[in-house]
Amino acid sequence: MWDARHLIEYAALGITALPAVVGAFVAGPVIARELETGTYQLAWSQSVSPARWLAAKLTVPLTVTVTGTALLSTVFHWSWSTGPASSFPTYWYEPTMYASTGVVPAASAVLGIALGALTGLLVRRTVLAMSATALVTGAVALFLSQVRAHLWPVSTLTGPGEPDVRISRTWRVDAGVIGPSGDRVSTTDCYGDPSALPALCGAKDGEVTRYLDYHPASHFWPLQLVETGILLALAAVTTVLAFRILRRHHA
Repeated sequence: MWDARHLIEYAALGITALPAVVGAFVAGPVIARELETGTYQLAWSQSVSPARWLAAKLTVPLTVTVTGTALLSTVFHWSWSTGPASSFPTYWYEPTMYASTGVVPAASAVLGIALGALTGLLVRRTVLAMSATALVTGAVALFLSQVRAHLWPVSTLTGPGEPDVRISRTWRVDAGVIGPSGDRVSTTDCYGDPSALPALCGAKDGEVTRYLDYHPASHFWPLQLVETGILLALAAVTTVLAFRILRRHHA
């Protein structure tokens, strides 16, 4: 069971890294290498416009990647969800797990391809374009993982004691206490120099109300759809920039 858990975690990490790998492939071997070696001139000399050349270069990777990623994430979700929770203590809101299920993996792959095309056209050096694309794609994924909790309004529980929620299905975003005046103090603010802590950190049960901001499992799809919209919007803007740069440099 322990080995199976690690296998799930490694598979999630691989799917999460797939957009950067695909983007690097498009940036290097597909785009930058042709520009670096000059082989693109053969296609353009045969009545193939630069825009059509780029569209043809992106069509096959886009089709194969989106289809393959969607299938891969579906199989991964099935293999993860069919295991008992006690044997596979990985949760839907963990960064790599979340980015490996639903529609986010396919949208991330689309953005990776778009970034690869833009970077390949700008850098025009195979190895450098691959490295830059992987770096930028990874940076976007890291940024989204940091703001993901705020893409959809959280649910809140309040009460005199610690809220009772299922850890396996609940993404705890923030927790703390609420004072008589309505001021909130997060638990994370109650660590450090005792003399500098807010007064509410030392309050006892009965003097304050405890709160918990969280995402229940039902928020999975709203969060997925919002993040997918962001990824596809970024991919659309990146693709437009790629075609404009191609047209400007090779009009």
